[in-house]
Amino acid sequence: MSDDDLSRRTLLSRAGVAAAATTALAGCSGGESTETEDFDGEIVEVGPDARNIFSPGTGDPLRIPAGTAVRWVWRSANHNVAVRDQPDDAEWGGDPDIHHSGHTYDFTFEVPGEYHYVCEPHEGMGMVGDVIVESSE
Repeated sequence: MSDDDLSRRTLLSRAGVAAAATTALAGCSGGESTETEDFDGEIVEVGPDARNIFSPGTGDPLRIPAGTAVRWVWRSANHNVAVRDQPDDAEWGGDPDIHHSGHTYDFTFEVPGEYHYVCEPHEGMGMVGDVIVESSE
């Protein structure tokens, strides 16, 4: 095999690897739109900009009418949604497993009242959230 053949094969091999990497990364770009497009509800960002907050939810509660779907979208790693308090007749389980960027979790709040939740790994840093569900009557 000549040096020209070897160089051509090396070039083609590298081009193939680059094309495969580009194709794989294509699914990663614009990730936010796929996490929120075609979703008819409220969005709560989990750990946006690597901050230990829920946005909205930390500081100011998310206020919604009963029957509203909420989607939590993880913007950084090592977070969960652990329910601490909810109305007696509500059955919200949260998302207690630890997840990383890109994960989503949906729940539709049907029972009016106050819901309090935390990120267990960052609760001591103030990563707590509240949802206030108002009666739709």
